[in-house]
Amino acid sequence: MRAMFRRRPRPLRALLVLTLGAVLLCLPFAAAKDGENLGFFLDWRPELEPLLLIAAVAVLSLRGRRLPALLRWLVALILFVAALVQFAEAMVLAALDRELDLYFDLAHVPKLLALFYEAAGPWRGALALAGLALAAVAVVAAMALALGAIERALTPARHAALCAGVFLAAPLTSLAIDHLGLGQSLVGVRTLPAVINQMTLAYRAFAVTHGFDHRYDAVLDAAQPRPGALPGLNGRDVILVFFESYGTVALDDPRYGASVAPALGDFVATVEKAGYHLRSNRLLSPTFGGGSWLAHGTIDSGLKLDPLLTRLVLDSGRMTLARYMRAAGYRAVEVMPGLKSSEPEHEFWGFERSYYAADLGYDGPAFGWFDIPDQYTLRRFDAIEGAPAHAPLFAQIVLVSSHTPFVPVPPYVEDWRDASDYKSVTSQQWEHIYAPPDWAHLENAYAESIVYDLKTLAHWLATREGDGLVIILGDHQPPGFVSGEKQPWTVPIHVLSRDPALLQTFAAQGYAAGALPPRAGAVKGMESFLGDFLSAFAVAPPVVATHPEAAEPPAE
Repeated sequence: MRAMFRRRPRPLRALLVLTLGAVLLCLPFAAAKDGENLGFFLDWRPELEPLLLIAAVAVLSLRGRRLPALLRWLVALILFVAALVQFAEAMVLAALDRELDLYFDLAHVPKLLALFYEAAGPWRGALALAGLALAAVAVVAAMALALGAIERALTPARHAALCAGVFLAAPLTSLAIDHLGLGQSLVGVRTLPAVINQMTLAYRAFAVTHGFDHRYDAVLDAAQPRPGALPGLNGRDVILVFFESYGTVALDDPRYGASVAPALGDFVATVEKAGYHLRSNRLLSPTFGGGSWLAHGTIDSGLKLDPLLTRLVLDSGRMTLARYMRAAGYRAVEVMPGLKSSEPEHEFWGFERSYYAADLGYDGPAFGWFDIPDQYTLRRFDAIEGAPAHAPLFAQIVLVSSHTPFVPVPPYVEDWRDASDYKSVTSQQWEHIYAPPDWAHLENAYAESIVYDLKTLAHWLATREGDGLVIILGDHQPPGFVSGEKQPWTVPIHVLSRDPALLQTFAAQGYAAGALPPRAGAVKGMESFLGDFLSAFAVAPPVVATHPEAAEPPAE
């Protein structure tokens, strides 16, 4: 067997080995980002770095040297990681409409794997993850074996010399032609820029967090309103609800209109029948497709947060929405069913009481990534915080049932007491709920989850007492594979109250009557909400007649 491998390969065989080896080394680099359309595509041009690697192996062969076996595996592993970075760059752009930042994004990989595992189920999830791991090992092994085969094909000096010349001259000539504008390069150059970009982002994060880069100093030092009374609220409760993945695409895109539009109409009819007045607008989220905490933090801090600024603001002494509300005499609580337990940085936001998953006591069937259905969360919130208190209440509630991957969608039950045992749900319904999703087409699941939450919110509001202020807003658009290409980063915001006086300030800010936010006009960023809210309610609102005709002067 060894003697066979030691035989000098014939030219035709050597050419075949070199060609197949180059294809195998370049194939993992086919995924490329499409910056113009904010997506990704398959670029079948050979990648520059594997071609230069083959040329380097040829030069070594000319000197009578070969790569040690361990080094071949290490080089193959480095190539695989570089290809993975390039693939991740393309996918993050397509799904989240932003560039990859490994310094921050790597920390979320275990959560994404857990999301897929739980959504697919234990057996399917375990098999899929094991399959991915085996596939990764197989690709690295194939690359290492390809390098070994290429080295054997270059044993004759003439093969090595010809290979070195071709694999150096051809790609460099192609790049020169492209650079001079004489034609498109036949070679892809994506890997090295991707790696350099990630190194640059990592250094920037290091420099900012260690005080060498002061690009955020002016933002953190910006003046804030003074805390104090908010007489415009007149002591009314304020409920802020974050609606997961509720982007304007759900209202604007015809793909979702057939199901979401009727649900939104039912929402309006239900809350208006319960005595609510309703106004809506659009806000520009700081994130797209994920990263809900950036939207939450932007609303609460009045700063447009990114991952770096989020870290810095936690160490600052800035005021937050909850702290302003407490200064105005409110009791501030938050409901976070997506978190298993408290995290140290949550103290910064200033809530007196936080309810996490364990505090809600849910022991029913699991739905989606976070298990707890929103109907149960809202019912449990009312049970915990529904008793009259001496101080008015400010509550921030995060809904999670419409979180990616949107399945399984909980069933809405008419009897809210059944929103944990689900005894009224039939076996046929359970089969539909837990049916394996079509991972390539989650649009229907997304629309179904939005409809579920609209119905849940409508009936929850209808049964609540009082005439406080309720604010419902999306955190971000759904990922690109659901929202589509080139979508704006906008989300709907709805404000409701049985007291129309509380909504007059929003009307002055351009909020339209009803549940459909206006499409025309400039859209403010979420960071503007805190300042607008405080300035609006720091003074008493004008008296608004319940019936407008009653305020008109008598006819002469």
